[in-house]
Amino acid sequence: MKAVALFSGGKDSLFALWTAMHQGYDVSCLITLIPESLESWLFHYPAVRFAVLQAEAMGIPILIRRTGDSATRGLRDLRSMLKKAVERFDVDVVVSGVLASDYQRTLVDLVCEELRLRTFTPLWGKRGELLLAEVMSLGFSVMIVGVAAEGLTKKWLGRVLNDEAIEELNSLASRYRFNPAGEGGEYETLVLDAPIFKKRLVVEKARPVWMGDSGYLEIEEAYLATK
Repeated sequence: MKAVALFSGGKDSLFALWTAMHQGYDVSCLITLIPESLESWLFHYPAVRFAVLQAEAMGIPILIRRTGDSATRGLRDLRSMLKKAVERFDVDVVVSGVLASDYQRTLVDLVCEELRLRTFTPLWGKRGELLLAEVMSLGFSVMIVGVAAEGLTKKWLGRVLNDEAIEELNSLASRYRFNPAGEGGEYETLVLDAPIFKKRLVVEKARPVWMGDSGYLEIEEAYLATK
C-alpha cells in the first residue's frame, strides 16, 4: 500500500514513519505544514522547516505548505495537501504520529474519511516511557528544541536525549504530571539521525530563546553530513 506520512521532523512522526515502513507500507511522500506561530493547534512547530533536510536524508519526496493556527485553516490546508499527495503519488493511506490526543486524531480521521483515505496511527495509546525507550533502542538521535512545561528549564533546549536525560525526563514527568513523551506539547523534538537516514542532520549554529516559563531553540544553521 502506498502511504503519505504527516511529518513534523520530531521523534513521534519519525517513529511512526519508521514503523509504517517496517510493516510493509510504501511511504511515497511526506507532508509538512508549517504553522505561523508556536501556538499551532495541530502541527508541531519549532524546527519543522528543517523537515526538507530530513526528507533528503531519507530520499523521500516532501510536500510543504504554510498554514494558519486556526482549526478551520489547518483542516483546509491539510485536505488540500492530501489531495495533492493522492494526485501526485496515488497514495491511499495516511501515516500519523499522534500518540494520545483524541482531538488531533479525530480531525485527521475526519479529513481522511472525506477523501476516502485509510489512516495508520501506530503510536496510538503507547505509554510515553515505552515510546522513549523504543526510540532510543532503535538508534534515533533526538534533540529537544522546545519546552513548555513546569520542570523543563532552559537547560533542556538543545539537549540530545540519552539514557541519563530520559531518566531525568521520566522523573520530571512523574513529579509534574506531564506525558514523558511530550504529547501534550510539553516539549518538542528534532530528529538528527535515525536508521532510515542515509545522512545525519547536524545543527551547526543555534541559540535558546526563553520567554518566562517556556522557550525554543532558534536553529540558525543546519546541514546534512555523512554517517
